[in-house]
Amino acid sequence: MEKQIYQLLNEQVNKEFQSAYIYLDFYNFFEERRLHGFSKWYKDQANEEIEHGWRFINFLHDMDQKVDLTPIEHTSQTYASIKEVMEGGLKHEQYISDCIRKIYQLAQEKNDFETQNFLNYFISEQIEEEVNARNLIAKYDLVDGKDLLTLDEQMGQSSDHK
Repeated sequence: MEKQIYQLLNEQVNKEFQSAYIYLDFYNFFEERRLHGFSKWYKDQANEEIEHGWRFINFLHDMDQKVDLTPIEHTSQTYASIKEVMEGGLKHEQYISDCIRKIYQLAQEKNDFETQNFLNYFISEQIEEEVNARNLIAKYDLVDGKDLLTLDEQMGQSSDHK
């Protein structure tokens, strides 16, 4: 495996687990407000990010590469509003999408077909993640805070993460 591709894939392991921490922050925000549907949704999101981290680890092992785990940088945040949390989720997913595309583009340039094939899953996954985040914001905007409990109940029944 080309050194720069390896480095980016290994860094992505860290970013996926860091993503889980960010979503756990969101989970805590909603739990503290007793909005258990939202908290469940973000807990599911955190678990999905952990699964993504494992996919990267397993791919690196499959390609006979060493996985170098690095510290996860994270400081819990204070959020001013529910919408700020949701917008933070969308912004983070867009950042992860950019990271995945950067690795994919380099894999194309280096004719690394195995990495391109592996990343196809994540290209599709990131489309889904961004759509889910935008839809959540749109639903929140539609209720304009007036029917938050119904939206919270719907979030608790959501199967977007299964």
